[in-house]
Amino acid sequence: MEDLESQGNAGGGAAMADDRATAELRFLRAQLADETAARQAAEAQVKRLDDEHRKLKGELLAAKDQQATTVREHEAALDARFKENATLMSALKRAQDREGRVQELVAQADKAHLLFTRLLGALLRQAAPKYLPANVRLQRKCALLDTHSLFDATWYLNQNPDVSEAGVNAAEHFVTHGLREGRSVNRTMEDLRRCAAALQEKPR
Repeated sequence: MEDLESQGNAGGGAAMADDRATAELRFLRAQLADETAARQAAEAQVKRLDDEHRKLKGELLAAKDQQATTVREHEAALDARFKENATLMSALKRAQDREGRVQELVAQADKAHLLFTRLLGALLRQAAPKYLPANVRLQRKCALLDTHSLFDATWYLNQNPDVSEAGVNAAEHFVTHGLREGRSVNRTMEDLRRCAAALQEKPR
């Protein structure tokens, strides 16, 4: 009887030990599963962070490349603007030089025209002193013009149709009206006058 009880107690103890071992095994398996899940989650987190790091690094490199490209574009634009400004300054200098030359030519043409007019006036005054009667002075001035190479009567009449149509003597008209009105006595004088006028009216 005692042997049977001992055997029963021994069997019950073994069963309890098995149950504890089974429970511990399940606990360990559950703990292992939790640790595995945690490790996998950590690995996934590390992978995600690594991917984000590579992405950010790529974006940073792209931004640096874009910045470098922008800097090069700005430098090229500045260089082009500098060259454009240099070209404009050169053109301005040439324009100023041309303007100075034009002013010089205007002054020369005006001076030549004035000298021509003064010379002609001096010749007329010399030919007809003031102490002579007016009609005599007029005759002498007309005679001087008719015989002098400075006065081209044919050209004067062709150049001034109003004088030709009025039937007035070319020399007489110039002495009485033409000189005061600034009319030219020959083609050379007219060319000088027109040259000066054209240079003065030329756009700068």
